[in-house]
Amino acid sequence: MDIELNILKNWIEGSDNIVFITGKDFSAEAGFPDYRAMDEDFLDKYKYPPDDILCLTFLQRCPMFFYRYYRDKILTPVLNAQPSPAHEALAKLEESGKLKAILTVNIDGIHQEAGSKEVVELHGSVMRSWCAKCEKFLDFFYIADSPTPIPYCNVDMCGDYVRPAIVLKEEPYDLDLLQKAMDYAKAADVLLIDGSALAEFPVPNLMKAYQGHKLVLFNTAPLVFDSRAGLVVRGHTYTDVFQQLQLDL
Repeated sequence: MDIELNILKNWIEGSDNIVFITGKDFSAEAGFPDYRAMDEDFLDKYKYPPDDILCLTFLQRCPMFFYRYYRDKILTPVLNAQPSPAHEALAKLEESGKLKAILTVNIDGIHQEAGSKEVVELHGSVMRSWCAKCEKFLDFFYIADSPTPIPYCNVDMCGDYVRPAIVLKEEPYDLDLLQKAMDYAKAADVLLIDGSALAEFPVPNLMKAYQGHKLVLFNTAPLVFDSRAGLVVRGHTYTDVFQQLQLDL
């Protein structure tokens, strides 16, 4: 076992207040790719880049383009994704009383599918949807099973479009949720961060709020944040990390 993984194992086994912040690399191991990635044919099919499509005003202005992208790049991959051994390991770590919370910028609901209970979804979740007019909450399948390209609300003949309960650009974040995540990060004994999440708000703020000395960054390449870490783990998938740790839970 690598020296870094040996240290990580000791930190995990010696703590009952661990918090893990996850990003797109964690979800990728479950078969849910980065929905904002663009291949060479992307603009031919979707006309606009993901950063434009994932805006509130774009949804309001061009719903047909939004839902075509949303179904292809988010809904279908979510339906095909399966929790990875790393997702299942986090659920077991929580069940053992060691992991207090997962804070995630992912919107796919895979942590909950794996059995995790305390998941703070900082960017919302595709597992929920809601009507933009009557604000009635609906489930994932309302959009997935809609017979029309744009899913319309049929609650009390409302008729407005139904949208995923994710935070789009130009929308405010849930301040109560942000405060909850901040409290978890501040109180953590061990804070583990998926390096791919550090590009997303509010993860850098959560890292700065951490008051301990057992900050672990998982990276595929050096990052400016590495100097703040007590431990940097590179060259391993998350599944590989947990398989090598062989934690006795």
